[in-house]
Amino acid sequence: MKKILFILLVVVFASCIRKEQYEVAIDRYLQEHLKDPDSYQNVELGKPKKITPMTMALTEALKRAAAGEFPYDSLSSKLEEAKAFFKSQGTSPYETLGWEVHHKYRAKNSFGAMNLEEVTYIFDKSP
Repeated sequence: MKKILFILLVVVFASCIRKEQYEVAIDRYLQEHLKDPDSYQNVELGKPKKITPMTMALTEALKRAAAGEFPYDSLSSKLEEAKAFFKSQGTSPYETLGWEVHHKYRAKNSFGAMNLEEVTYIFDKSP
């Protein structure tokens, strides 16, 4: 009975620490590209957010409104124009194009100083 309980606990624990695919890919990337991978300290790793044509249009519209190209209260009409454009091109406005993950971490640079970095990783929809 104790062996079964121990095995069950090990299985539950192992499933809790299993990393998602995006976490494994980020870990692999950091191991290959950091100057000192052993100095890596995770500060914050976000969850994947879906990228669609409409999320891209929203990001662009917000950037243009902030630059003063048009007022913020016309965002809704700009997004409706974007949706109509995507449909006219035969593209689904809400089709998943990929995912993005925001990541904040510390790691040593070439001079040995700890830097705080913020990056956004983009993953396409292929497995």
